[in-house]
Amino acid sequence: MDIIKTIRLKKYFLMKKRVIKALDGIDIFLHQGETTALIGESGCGKTTLAKILLGFYSIDSGKIFFEGKDISDLKHNLPIIRKNIQIVFQNPYLSFDPNYSVFSTLYEVLSTFSKVSKKDAYTVVGDILKKVGLDTNILFRYSHQLSGGQLQRVSIARALIKNPRVIILDEPMSSLDVSTTKKMISLLNLLKQKISVTYLFISHNLKLVRNIAHYVFIMYQGKIVECGPKESIYNNPLHPYTRLLLEASEYKLKELFSVRDGEKEGCLFRIRCNDEALHCKIEPRLREVEPNHFVSCHHV
Repeated sequence: MDIIKTIRLKKYFLMKKRVIKALDGIDIFLHQGETTALIGESGCGKTTLAKILLGFYSIDSGKIFFEGKDISDLKHNLPIIRKNIQIVFQNPYLSFDPNYSVFSTLYEVLSTFSKVSKKDAYTVVGDILKKVGLDTNILFRYSHQLSGGQLQRVSIARALIKNPRVIILDEPMSSLDVSTTKKMISLLNLLKQKISVTYLFISHNLKLVRNIAHYVFIMYQGKIVECGPKESIYNNPLHPYTRLLLEASEYKLKELFSVRDGEKEGCLFRIRCNDEALHCKIEPRLREVEPNHFVSCHHV
């Protein structure tokens, strides 16, 4: 069952007399209880999609469904969104008020939907901290007194405390070292087994999500260029951009993402592609090449 589904979703921004097509007809779906990965470079539209799903932006056209209900009019469906969809931000140090302790931070969220007393809240907050692998001795610590890994676990606890159906993880490992990242991936997988939650994992690093994703969407300049089950994407990557993401090291990814293409007709990737041909001036469409595996490329 699709807990979230979008159809031909569009969101454009006008910047310095130029139209930025942040989302240009996006079709995605999140299967209930699974992890869907959304991969692409900075500026490709990933975070714009996340903000739309959270109700921060309206849409220009298209449809959004939550559990089969049309919530495209996001303003009038904010109660559904706020109750069911939460987010873990990229930088945990910037997502906490330095004047609030861990308890105050989590209690503030808890008190917005529950009439639990402060005394009883200690038990609730303590339980949620244990779920994310933290000891209750950090309850009255402040953000500057915690490591990045601890803070990100508190971020996950803050998202979980409302018992949401969906958690958006927006580049959640980008500020963590390799060892801490592995521990966080293990934690997210463990939580998914224990509770009924669906993840949308946003990242620029395709290699990172291999041990957590069920289905993968590859986004390039506001469009989905390839999508499929994890096994198809990793074992049979078909779009040249997907192959580039898989082959690149973290250093090369940063170098790659410093390159920006201008507006052009046809395939958006053709300037970077080694196989550019005359017919690449015609925009390719997503088409199914094997069960549930779609690609937008004339050469496939």
